[in-house]
Amino acid sequence: MHAAAAGGSTGVRPKLGLVTIGQAPRVDLIPDVEAALSGVDWVEHGALDLLDADGVARLAPRGGERTLVSRLRDGSRARLGATSIGPALDDAIRRCVADRCGAVLVLCTGRVEHGPASVPVLHAEDIAHDLMVRLVGAGRLGVLCPVPEQLPDIRQRWEERLGRSVVAAAVDPYTAGPDEVAAAGRRVAAGGADVVFLDCIGYTQAQRQVLAAEGVRAETARHLAVTGALGHLSATSR
Repeated sequence: MHAAAAGGSTGVRPKLGLVTIGQAPRVDLIPDVEAALSGVDWVEHGALDLLDADGVARLAPRGGERTLVSRLRDGSRARLGATSIGPALDDAIRRCVADRCGAVLVLCTGRVEHGPASVPVLHAEDIAHDLMVRLVGAGRLGVLCPVPEQLPDIRQRWEERLGRSVVAAAVDPYTAGPDEVAAAGRRVAAGGADVVFLDCIGYTQAQRQVLAAEGVRAETARHLAVTGALGHLSATSR
């Protein structure tokens, strides 16, 4: 399944493939980044689009695999293994290439594995994390992630990257209500965070605004990743 930007492909404007590790369309995500996407054509594919419930279940983390979390088309969430997702992710990337995309953005801030592709494959993790390093500067970073088992990996990655401690908490972007999001934001703020990174594509602009109402400065991965990818696509299309 794919969605095209308003106006359709002109054959002139650059075209970006958006790949979720869950299922498309990501009706929870696109409205937050649609304005940014207005200058390009785009298509949307999901790694799990062609799988039934049993197929999705077979991609659950096993044997110590890192856990990823994404959204299914019916609004429920799926827990996925970072290695197990690889073949399905490759298939979604190939569908973007078949749609003549000049680049593909993998919409996941967890480390995911996939094979080679004939167009540049950008990663939300790399783009959003690089931008957050610049935004936090010498300050202390707070991080929210979906599930508690991700916390050790989240802390290790960010502390290695920044060379200092971070404060992190878990709150599920797909199931948590505003009060739970606000409470998680207060926890990391109380731990000394100067700015909070919402370290999952699932976190929304509305959740960022919940944190802002608590006096917590936060940035969403989806906004940083898409705007950064568009800059790359624009530069390579000239």
